[in-house]
Amino acid sequence: MQTLVKNKSGFTLIELLMAMVTGMIVLAGIYAAFNSQQKIHTKEQQVVDAEQNVRGAAHFMVREIRLAGMDQTGSDRPRFRIAGPHSIRFTLDRNDDGDVDDEGEDITYRFLAAGVTDADGIADAGATQLTRSVYNIVTDDFTDDTLAEDIHALGFAYAFDDDGDGELDYVDGDGNGVLDAGEEIWAYDSSDPPEMDGTLDKDNATGAALASAVTLDKIRAVRVWILARTRHPLRDYSGPKNFIVGDKPVNRTDNFKYRLLTHTVKCRNMGL
Repeated sequence: MQTLVKNKSGFTLIELLMAMVTGMIVLAGIYAAFNSQQKIHTKEQQVVDAEQNVRGAAHFMVREIRLAGMDQTGSDRPRFRIAGPHSIRFTLDRNDDGDVDDEGEDITYRFLAAGVTDADGIADAGATQLTRSVYNIVTDDFTDDTLAEDIHALGFAYAFDDDGDGELDYVDGDGNGVLDAGEEIWAYDSSDPPEMDGTLDKDNATGAALASAVTLDKIRAVRVWILARTRHPLRDYSGPKNFIVGDKPVNRTDNFKYRLLTHTVKCRNMGL
């Protein structure tokens, strides 16, 4: 009778250790790749959120500013009430009833004072809320709604037709007697908010006083700057970031990523 001899040999301890080390190396590589992709996704998602945030705010604001002064009945109520470098207030008669006393007809875009204590248009804490404020004539107060968050800086400037010739006032840089792109005069009311004096008096580009103050009913276009940033700093993202927001240079060296949107709005109801 033959006896079957079983092979009882197995893995040695060294072979098991080598297999475990190899497996750990593979797992470490997989984890590193996953972690890297996760960080990239998180960073990209923050950038996308910031983009959507500022684009949505700009779209809504531009659409309403374009309607400033809408009034089918010829009401003599002011169309622009504030034309500051960092806030704007205007009226429109949405329901054609001859007044601007109804809900949503007296609108302000601004930073709330708590977010910008020195009224320079730059958020004190790095970012704050862009607010749409609607005036209620009954309560003589504003209802504030957040239009966008994580906004770092906000600016406005205004082009005008002071001489009533049907085109924007400009500086004829090339002497051809024609308004060329970039020759418009952009200005704002430099008096202290919120009690502004109701005239454009300072050149946005040079900071110099205008030759003569311009009343707000002469405004024909508005330029808007909105500088947003990511909600959280981005790892391994740094370097100088330089912007012009309205009348102010904004220089940052932190780890946030910023997005500047600039829009020029022709106010179709203001007579140009």
